[in-house]
Amino acid sequence: MIRVINQFLAQSFFPVPTAPAQSGHYREDHTQSILELLSSFPESHLNLPLKVFSLGPVYDPGHGRWAETVDVEILGEGGPQHELMAVQLIMQLIEQWPRLAEKTVMVMGHLGLLDQAMAAEAVLPVVRHSVRDALRAGNLVQAESLLAPTSPKTRRLLLPKTYDDFVRALQDTLPEADFDHIARLQNAIDQHMATRWDLSLTGNWPYYTDLVFSLYLKDIGQPLLNGGRFMADVHGRTWHGVGFTLYLDSLYQAVQQEMEQESHDL
Repeated sequence: MIRVINQFLAQSFFPVPTAPAQSGHYREDHTQSILELLSSFPESHLNLPLKVFSLGPVYDPGHGRWAETVDVEILGEGGPQHELMAVQLIMQLIEQWPRLAEKTVMVMGHLGLLDQAMAAEAVLPVVRHSVRDALRAGNLVQAESLLAPTSPKTRRLLLPKTYDDFVRALQDTLPEADFDHIARLQNAIDQHMATRWDLSLTGNWPYYTDLVFSLYLKDIGQPLLNGGRFMADVHGRTWHGVGFTLYLDSLYQAVQQEMEQESHDL
């Protein structure tokens, strides 16, 4: 925990306290709590971009359990450069456990590219919305059923691929798309770990807008972190940003496994 916090402080991230529960409602997401707190300040008192983080457990109603987390946000309309900043920060965090990086996989999705691909296939906006809802709920079967009228090459974008295969597949559907930004993201990750690109990854929350990502350890089913770019309206103010949630329980389990393996090797 100290290593993680020091990493954020060293890069000028400010800690923001968030209440774990209000009026009997458990905190399920740090981002909403952070934005509610910051929205209580006049806009003139906040200098964007603003880099913040918050600590503490969040409640997962789907599994009926609490998870110890650290939530990181880069707030402001920085767009691609903030996405790259978030990815680079994640790589720096994982670098602290070199053997861990060898076993991790970053899965990348992109809601903007997904929407463009569906629009290129003349999928109606209401159907595109339903596809995103189905993917967010983890219902790939329903999403594929909704996309049945589209070409197989578009439906295959909902399967994990290497970056090169992903770009080739996407170029078939979006020949005019600009891949410079995702190429920079790929280069930032390539030096540290394996990646998979998968447009079925849409993130857990409806406020995500473009890039989304999850970091997995091959031996642990739960993600080490989830995140992406978002837009959220809170108390009449629109917030843009890129953030991620680091799940400390999964990280502790992974680090413990690495320590045990190192002791065994000695």
